[in-house]
Order: sequence, then structure tokens, then C-alpha cells
Amino acid sequence: MTTPPATFRSLLTAPARDALRPRTWRAAPPVEDREAWAHLAPEDSAHVLEAAGELRDRAAANPPTLSLWHRYAAAGERLPYEQAQQALLGEVGSAALALAVTGDDARAEALADAMWRLCELSAWCLPAHYALPESGERPEVPLGDRDILDLSCGYIGGMLAAIDSFAGDRLERSFPGLRARVHAEIRRRVLEPWRSEVYFWHGRDKPPNNWAPWIVSNVLVCAAVVEESADVLADDVAGALEILDRFRDGYAPDGSCDEGATYWWWAGATLFEALDVLHRISDGALDGFGIEPVPAMARFPMRMQIGTDTQVNYSDGQATVPSNVSWHLLTRFGAATGDEAVQEHGRWMGRRHPFRVEGQIAPQFLRTLHELRDPGWSQGPAAPGMPASWYAPGTETAVAREEAGSPQGWFLAAKGGHNDVSHNHNDVGGVIVSLDGAPVLIDVGVGVYRRETFDPTTRYGIWTMRSSYHCVPLPGGVEQRPGRDFAARGTEFADDGAAATLRMDLAPAYPPEAALESCERTARLERARPDTGADAGVLLRDAWRFTQPRQMSLVLMTALAPSLETDGSIGIGPALLTCEGVGVEAQVERIDVEDEKLAPVWGAAVHRLVLTQRDPAESGELSVRLTGR
Repeated sequence: MTTPPATFRSLLTAPARDALRPRTWRAAPPVEDREAWAHLAPEDSAHVLEAAGELRDRAAANPPTLSLWHRYAAAGERLPYEQAQQALLGEVGSAALALAVTGDDARAEALADAMWRLCELSAWCLPAHYALPESGERPEVPLGDRDILDLSCGYIGGMLAAIDSFAGDRLERSFPGLRARVHAEIRRRVLEPWRSEVYFWHGRDKPPNNWAPWIVSNVLVCAAVVEESADVLADDVAGALEILDRFRDGYAPDGSCDEGATYWWWAGATLFEALDVLHRISDGALDGFGIEPVPAMARFPMRMQIGTDTQVNYSDGQATVPSNVSWHLLTRFGAATGDEAVQEHGRWMGRRHPFRVEGQIAPQFLRTLHELRDPGWSQGPAAPGMPASWYAPGTETAVAREEAGSPQGWFLAAKGGHNDVSHNHNDVGGVIVSLDGAPVLIDVGVGVYRRETFDPTTRYGIWTMRSSYHCVPLPGGVEQRPGRDFAARGTEFADDGAAATLRMDLAPAYPPEAALESCERTARLERARPDTGADAGVLLRDAWRFTQPRQMSLVLMTALAPSLETDGSIGIGPALLTCEGVGVEAQVERIDVEDEKLAPVWGAAVHRLVLTQRDPAESGELSVRLTGR
């Protein structure tokens, strides 16, 4: 049995370099090959044409302008320009798919016009990311000859290169010189900065986040389509493998993503896309799918799912599975790593989420294209892959449910870890609980990104980032702090079949003014025991010791308004909460939700239930039990 390579860098052997063939990779067959495009599902083709019309109209109504760009510098608003740019990108991407679906001359003209407008933009970079890498300077308007290789610049270049690979010949017949212009823009904005500049996302100081594989995957597409020199292409590949290794070094063997389930689709998923391009441009010589922890990374999304539309959402994630998730990609990832359970889960989810063209098509252009060209992909063995329990030591995240693969019954997620993960919230010890798919205890998630979201001086003034708005203790009114040193201690997980339990000491997650010597948290999912008659439920137990008499509070965030019952219990939707231990006073705060990212998830409001110890003491214990009504 051959031992797989230990690093991505080690894949680039002399035979692998020789296997690289510049300008031979295509994202799909040429649009002139109508037989190759004849097998698409009629309903998918019709959807593409409908989406192309809608996205064309959206782009015409909201073009990218200088005034929209400047609203970030003036007021910290990211969305106005980003939405306008995404509209133009949606027009380009959907026009390319419409040309492939129909082969019509009118579709070629519409695509060429949209691509030309995209080439004419002063910057492909987003205003929030427009910082010169050599100085950090942030010009308020884009410089005429200087783009920045950020996420947006990368995926615009990647989309245009992919389109050129299957539609370029057709466009060149009608518009000679368009291909040269597109290639020139890709070289100037993507490949030249890639080869000459150093960015934070290269990960030279510490393992990078999702930016690394996301940008690298698109750089590889650009190089595969545009670069003519085999030696330069090999150098591009070598640089890509080095950065991908740095990204991989940030993952534990369990494959858990500290950026959360939402960002996995731009972290683990884009790593797959980078490895897929490398595999294809080298005729399989560059095969990184067996290198650890890549196979484990492929399993992460199904492990983090709660139900068919919900997921664990620590960090800057959302509680609902994003609508633009590609289960087709996950199935391909499972096939590449030889993991049948991942493939079956991807097909199971694919049957519940039909093909669709998203407005944000550029970041996922290849995902959309591959799924369009693979009708019937979700047929075959399919089964939910959500485990009965799973623990990731790398992020100290645990999930548990009553029955593997089922959203019915009780579900618990809990985490230890530290407060310096990518897209961090101060949430060490946080828990999420649902019953029969309905939320009981929640992690609110993150709102619309603004300048303040990524400014370290303002980020933790945003309520959704603070520990006092997560399901964690609040000792003496003191909140957790950001930073690697603010972490859980002694985290342990066990599942004996009857119960799954995560234990940790949360005291180190709080600053000295909290006066905590210890704060032992136990989060346990208890499964029903027919032999003893015990019902299923969730137990949250905190036992603490202060250095001086203090009052402990426990914060519990809920989607539904808690109801304080006359017997002292508290109703939360389908669940009933009871307390044992120190005497507490319960207070409920309604928090109106007006944020356009959070409102579709939670509706008009979320609620904050605070259980506060009545009398100060040096130590205490509180057990909160959740059972069905």
C-alpha cells in the first residue's frame, strides 16, 4: 500500500511538472459543440434562461458607480457597492450559461457586452478590501492602474477565465480582440499581483483563513486558461501548493473548520476546487485528496447539520443552511476522497434542494456550471450523514442528537475552544439546542457586514459578537474577552450511548475582574431510556467558585419568547426549562431584529433570558434541564 504524501508541496515532482499542459483546461465543452450541451435537464435550462433575464434587469437597474463605492469610505457601508457589483457579475455569469444552453447569437452578444462592462471597471476588488499591500494605505477611490487581489478580484478573474475556456472561441468570432482584452485584464489584475505582491492571506505569519484557498482556486483557473508558458504555470502551481499547505496546517486531523459551517463553503469547499483544478491540469499527477486532513474536511458540513435547512452556526455563520450551498460539490468532494457517506449525504440533500442560479454567481460559477452539466446527479444511494455524536478536538466542538441522521428529537451542540478563531465571537462554552428541528437555545449569528465588523476596536461592541448575547455564563456582569488566552480549560467529551457529554472549565475565558477561580460547565444530551422510563432531554450544569462573593448569571438566547410559568418553570417553544441549585431571578429581554441578514433567519425578534443568582456567594451551582412539554 502506497503511503500518501504528507504535504501538497511534495506533489510537484518532476513528472508532475512535466504533466502540466498550459491552456488545455476547459471548464466545459465549447459552446459550439451542441451535442455536448444537449443532455441538460429541460427544467434546468429553462431556469437558466429565466435567471439570465432577471439578473440582466437587476444589473441594468443598479450599476456599480463611484458614489456607491465611496459609501464605504464615507459611512462604512459595504452592501451598496457589493450588491451593484454582484448584479453585474450575475449578468455575466448567467449570460454565459444562457449562451451554453442555447447557442444563440443574441446570447453571445449579450455576454460580450456584459464582459466588456466588467473589464471597464476601475477595480474588481471590493471597497472594503482596497488596501495597498505594501503600505496598508486605503485610497478612498480606486486608482486607475491598481487593482488588489482580494476575494472579489480572484473570483471575477476565475469566472472570466472559465467562461473564456468554453465560450471564448465563439465570442472571438463575433468580437475579435475581446479575448485579448479579457486575458490582459486577468493578467493585470490577478496573475501579476499573484506573482509579485505579498498579501496577508498568504499566511506567512500564521495559518490563513478561507481567503487562501478561495483566491488560490481562482488564480489556478486564471493561470490554466491564460498562461502560455509551462515553466511559469509550474511556478504558479508551486506557489499555490505552498499557500494551500499553510492553510492545511491550520486544521487539526479532525478536519473541523473554526470559521464555522457557513464559511466551510468558502474554506474547505474552495480547497476542494483548488485541488480539483490541480488534478485536472496535470492529468491526475497532482492528487492531493488523500493528504490529511482533506478527507476529514469533506465530512464537516454533514456533521454540523441540525436538520435539512439548519446548521450549527458558531463564529460568523448563520443558523439556516445558506441557499447557495452546492450539495453537488459536496458529492464530488466525497467521490474525490472515496467517502461514500459524504456522497450519500450530498445526494440526500440534493434531492431537497433543486438546481438554481444564484445572484452571487461569480463566487460559485464553476459549482453552478458543473451541476448544470450533471443532471440526475442526486440519483443513486442517498442517506443523511448527520452522526449520533461527534467531537472535534481541534476546535473543541461537540454535536449530539437522539438518533443518527434524524432531525427529530433533541439536538445539542456545545463548544470550548478559544476566542481567537477566524470570524470570532466571544462564545467559549456556547450551546445550541433544538427539539424536533425547532430552535430552543440559539446562537444568533452575524448581521450585515460593515466596516465596524472587522475593526478590532469596534467588533466586540456589536451585540451579536459579545458573550453576554450568547448562551454562556455572565459572572458578576463581566463578559468574555477576545484573544487566544481567553479559552476553555480541560475540555473533555464522551458518549456512552445513553448520553453525550461535553465538560470544560470556562474560568480562563473571562478577564481577572470576573474573579473566577473555576467555572465548570457540563452540557449533556440525554437519550430516552425505555428500560428505565427516562425521557430524553438536555442538561446544562454550571458549578463555579469566585475569589470573593459575587452573583452569577446565565444567559440563554432564544428565538421564541420565553414564558415564565407560575410553578417557576420556563416555556421555550416546544421545550420546558426547569432549574435546580442556587435561587435565581429570571428576566426576559426582547431584542428587535431589523438587520436584513438576521431578519430572514429569526423574524422580527430574538430573546435574551437571563437567570441571575439572587444572593452573592463565593460558590454555587445551577442546573438547567430542558424537556419536552
